[in-house]
Amino acid sequence: MNSNLNLVPSLIPILDNSDGNSNTFIFKGFIDILQHNYYINIKVNFINNKIDLLKFECDSNLNSLITNIKPQIEQRLAKCDSISDYVLELKNLIENNLKKCGQNFINMDYLNSIEFYKSVVTHVESIGWKNLVKANTTFTELVFAYEENGRLHEIVMLLNESFPIKEPSYCTELPGKFTFDWNQSSSLAEVYANFINEVNSYSQFWDEMKMIDETCWVLEPVRPSKADCHRRIKLDINVSMEIKVDARNPTELPEIFFLGSETATETFRRKLESKYDEWNSNISIVYNLGELLEIKLPGKCEQEEITSIKCAVCCSYLFNNQGPNIYCEDCNKPFHEQCLFEYLKDSTKCKLIFGCVYGLCPVCNQSIKCKIMADQA
Repeated sequence: MNSNLNLVPSLIPILDNSDGNSNTFIFKGFIDILQHNYYINIKVNFINNKIDLLKFECDSNLNSLITNIKPQIEQRLAKCDSISDYVLELKNLIENNLKKCGQNFINMDYLNSIEFYKSVVTHVESIGWKNLVKANTTFTELVFAYEENGRLHEIVMLLNESFPIKEPSYCTELPGKFTFDWNQSSSLAEVYANFINEVNSYSQFWDEMKMIDETCWVLEPVRPSKADCHRRIKLDINVSMEIKVDARNPTELPEIFFLGSETATETFRRKLESKYDEWNSNISIVYNLGELLEIKLPGKCEQEEITSIKCAVCCSYLFNNQGPNIYCEDCNKPFHEQCLFEYLKDSTKCKLIFGCVYGLCPVCNQSIKCKIMADQA
């Protein structure tokens, strides 16, 4: 019996003579499976230099990993001559099976509940597997898609081990925050249906933004997302217009700001102020803006470079993903606020007054100012 015992460091042998048999032992301890420890309890009887397995118990985590190979385990382990061989054979069987299945062991904690996966599969089936476009190996990150008017929209649902008791978190590319009132009886299908309703409610908004992008010279954002509600549109040399559209009421009068010198933007501001009441929410934003400003909004010319709106300090259009937003009142040259601030603060004639820095324009040498940048205040 001693030669078969071959003690395993991670298991504690306990003599069990409850049935009067001095050859019965219980081994309690842990087995290492791909650097994760699982509790096991093995009861064996040593008879004629052979192991007779009486009982094998393990924690629920390990049990979920061996469910599909239990018959194979019993068959292979019956041939073992010692407890150390038994544990080694068990370890190899489980690890080889898991590797063959391509399991991800980085997130092994999520494998502790078969009920979790049964629940996830049920929820996904209720939405439809065809709508699931991506999932990670642990099925804790699910990406569902929905097509609206030729546009593909995705919602990412992040699940945790307490799902469905605990609400998932969501990631979308909607112009408004996506929320759902989750309770223990809620389903992912209800979340997906709510997402579809939200997407459809923004359909007119995306149509309006698409028209702006296709017909106007949009300076910013360079690559707009479906969540972006603002556009910066070129109107004239060194004059642009920033608009912010209400995604829920896209044809209503948007917030409008003109960027350029006071002289260059005065005409546009005056026209807009005098015609606010003529805005017609039954027609497109592009048509409304053209009517109010009494111009045809310029489209982007593919052959023309944006030389006229490059910052006069850094000679680039974009700085921190923003275009020039300050213009000299005298020469009308554009500047990035950060570039102008850095230039003025290093000037010998720089003056700091009430949160602004005053100095001379780098181009025409006339008076100019900008706000003191936050990190320099």
